[in-house]
Amino acid sequence: MPIYQICVLGGKDKKMKIIKIEDKEYPKQLKKIENPPKKLYILGNEKILNKKSIAIVGSRNCTHYGEIEAFKFSEKLTKQGLVITSGMAIGIDSYAHKGCISQNGETIAVLGCGFNNIYPKENTDLLKKIIDTGGAIVSEYAPVMEPSSEKFRKRNRIVSGLSIATLIIEAEARSGTTITARYTEEQGKPVFCIPNSLDNNKGVGTNELLKKGAKLATNIEDILSECNIPIIQYDEDITEIQVKENMQKKVNKEYKKIYDILSDTPINSNEICKKLKLAISEVNSKLLFMEMDGLTKRVAGNSYIKL
Repeated sequence: MPIYQICVLGGKDKKMKIIKIEDKEYPKQLKKIENPPKKLYILGNEKILNKKSIAIVGSRNCTHYGEIEAFKFSEKLTKQGLVITSGMAIGIDSYAHKGCISQNGETIAVLGCGFNNIYPKENTDLLKKIIDTGGAIVSEYAPVMEPSSEKFRKRNRIVSGLSIATLIIEAEARSGTTITARYTEEQGKPVFCIPNSLDNNKGVGTNELLKKGAKLATNIEDILSECNIPIIQYDEDITEIQVKENMQKKVNKEYKKIYDILSDTPINSNEICKKLKLAISEVNSKLLFMEMDGLTKRVAGNSYIKL
């Protein structure tokens, strides 16, 4: 398997691997689909490409409800030992990756571009975090390739192809998410959808998929049972005092100032900048990592609360 040095993700050298379809390391699940990629470009831990994975996808312009559910389902499936695969888009995809990382899990991000043209740019820090926590970034496109809508549509077959099932959180009537659902069905794998309010236009596609035979998921047990995966039981009987003590120990020194001014009352990132006299880029970057570490949660209006 060839290994190359490639300058991406903020200028830090990363080892890029190339796996061809005839190589033994090529993902077995992906090889079974129609028109599998002839080669894969990979940053990070290529070994997880052959682990059992669930795809979690959804709308870019998602609701707060969608963000919460994507994060929650992802972290709970991660605790069951599953890899989480998604498309690295803003919205549901990002929260699926974040939920996995919050549990120190392994997540796969499939790109619709080359590594030297990361899209969306605002997810660059999240990509670094995925690699640093044992995950993998995957693309069928050479590093110089730029993103396009056609590439994004094509990458969806890889998202579903690497996974044993797809969970859709929110989807508009016609979207890339419904394309992923179609690929999943064509590959003979189950599609799961969480229920959405009839008033939520981001859930129109999800509800339509349910009417057409997608499986309803109100908890992870629905998914694990259908996929014949044994459920691991955890002791959730932890007192509030223990939770607070554990969280205080978990806070990294570089995040302490921000963490200390957070509370149950939402505070805007701009207000944090003014209070601490820090640049908005630095504050947003730290808030992202704090969210992935389970220290804070983003709520409406780009505001944050302490967890």
